[in-house]
Amino acid sequence: MRIFIKYGSRMSAVLSLTIPFFALIFLGMICRRVGFVGPDDARTLSRFAFFVVMPVMVFVKIGAGNAVEILNWGFVWRYELATALVFVGTAFLARPAFGLTRLEGGIFGLNAAYPNYGYIGVPLAIMAFGDAAALPLALILALDTMVLLVLTGYFVVADSRSLGATIVSALKTVGRNPLLISAVAGFAFSASGLSLPPMLDTLLNMLSNSAAPVALFALGATVYGQPIRRAFGELTAITVARLIIHPVLVAAFFLLLPGINPLWVKVAILTASLPIAANAFVMSDHYGGYSGRTASAIFITTIIASVTVPVTLYLIYQLP
Repeated sequence: MRIFIKYGSRMSAVLSLTIPFFALIFLGMICRRVGFVGPDDARTLSRFAFFVVMPVMVFVKIGAGNAVEILNWGFVWRYELATALVFVGTAFLARPAFGLTRLEGGIFGLNAAYPNYGYIGVPLAIMAFGDAAALPLALILALDTMVLLVLTGYFVVADSRSLGATIVSALKTVGRNPLLISAVAGFAFSASGLSLPPMLDTLLNMLSNSAAPVALFALGATVYGQPIRRAFGELTAITVARLIIHPVLVAAFFLLLPGINPLWVKVAILTASLPIAANAFVMSDHYGGYSGRTASAIFITTIIASVTVPVTLYLIYQLP
């Protein structure tokens, strides 16, 4: 009886966190569906979330932490090895399985390995594990984005540019990411030992507190307008790779090779279980391939993640 109550209370805690979280995404979809929010409104909200409130939240959370803890290469190679295996494995297997071109195979791999750690990962992990989750998230945000860009570049532009040029381009793209810029600023502020003036601290905290609802609503309003393509086999494979294989592989590397802060392990597994990042569509559209199915995959994985992410979070809560 006590065991039942124990696990029941944990599931209740998970649902209390994730139902309101995904409800905001669905609210954005509903408002887009009924016409209360149009495409331009969704785009404006998305830009406000990505360039204003989300960077502020990252700065506030990291600025309040210990910057020295960020230098954890054991954490990096475990997570990035899992990401690279998912990307490369699915990219190569998808080409003969679905008759894809080299470019399409690369975007397929990107879909399978690119979690939405910006709009969903940052607010969800902080809500689930506290402000300390901001440090491993920032590390994943910086290095995982670069790894994904380089791998995509290998498949997409290897015929027209050298791998060195691809890496330079990836570094420039990552360096312009406002979430990464705010993370670096947060590290620097934390290391300085300084404190913000009370009025500025209040302003930044107000913006930080608005980040999660604005980002989630904007995500729902944005993904609703994406077209659904009929490609059951491809979309199923992407969904399984994104929501199941990637988090299982990440969990295997961290749990079978211990030695990493348990909180960081939990953040890594949760991050790997998230739906496809909206930026995957931006990249596919930019490279001119597989954008229709990418848009469909983003929409579908976001819907299905409303079930799989709570289950994953429940399992994570069982870890020591």
